[in-house]
Amino acid sequence: MFIHMVLTMKEYYKDKFPQWYKDNSDYGLILTDDIDSLLGCSILKAVKGWNIEQIMLFKANKAKDMDYLGTINNITKEAVGVDFAMVNGKCFDNHLTLFNSGTKPNSESINPNNALEVNRGIYSKKYALSTVLLLWSLYDLPKENLSEELMMVLLAIDSSFEGYYNDYFRTYNKKFMVDVLDLPEFYECQNRHTYEEFKDIQRKYHLKDKIMADKGYLTTGIDIDGINDLLIWDCNVQIELPKDRFRKKAIFRDIAKEIKGFPNSINAICENPFCYALTKKNFVNYSEQIIF
Repeated sequence: MFIHMVLTMKEYYKDKFPQWYKDNSDYGLILTDDIDSLLGCSILKAVKGWNIEQIMLFKANKAKDMDYLGTINNITKEAVGVDFAMVNGKCFDNHLTLFNSGTKPNSESINPNNALEVNRGIYSKKYALSTVLLLWSLYDLPKENLSEELMMVLLAIDSSFEGYYNDYFRTYNKKFMVDVLDLPEFYECQNRHTYEEFKDIQRKYHLKDKIMADKGYLTTGIDIDGINDLLIWDCNVQIELPKDRFRKKAIFRDIAKEIKGFPNSINAICENPFCYALTKKNFVNYSEQIIF
């Protein structure tokens, strides 16, 4: 009976998402600068055959607070952002973007917070799991008989495990992991381990390291080989950092500011927003394109 109810809940929320994720179209992915996006892109490559064609590097120029969008030459496919909340266009993400109950979300964003209409007024009830877990559920990747270490790695990405170890947030950790994503095995994995064991996993595989560009070529300290050794036994997903050279396509101001008053959308705050996230109840981070 419990399993039947979970599946019903999962399908209910699945139907709330824009349905383009089922498309057989050949989209090009936009990678960002962390493991949540990189493994997310790898899942989409394995399941849909979509390749990374662009890279969004946040604070690529830290001295000037600039973000860079890089691209491979001759890109013509429609883009799909992975793990960042685009203002317009297709994307998978886990960020909070609704300023209030009247905010209209990006209609092409696949985001649990949008599906549940979570806005900054109820910030503490947000989806606080990774984009990887969203995709793992959405595309029905294996969840039974996974190795314990792989499950811990998946839970450690974007610190999805954090909420379980907080008495208040544990309720929402369970709601999203079990009722919405239908990943009870992952929830139980948390029950078998301590907070520090997950922190050790983050350190072991360098999961908090960033992806950077060196003369247009991507590099990272993330232990891609180590993660792939775990993935190869349990699912048909392998991580690969693009070997192509990326060239600068657009430049953005990387801005973080306190929210004043009661704006209804990101467009009330800046003129040319590309992506954004409400990182606290009264704080927003956004990338504003520089027009030459």
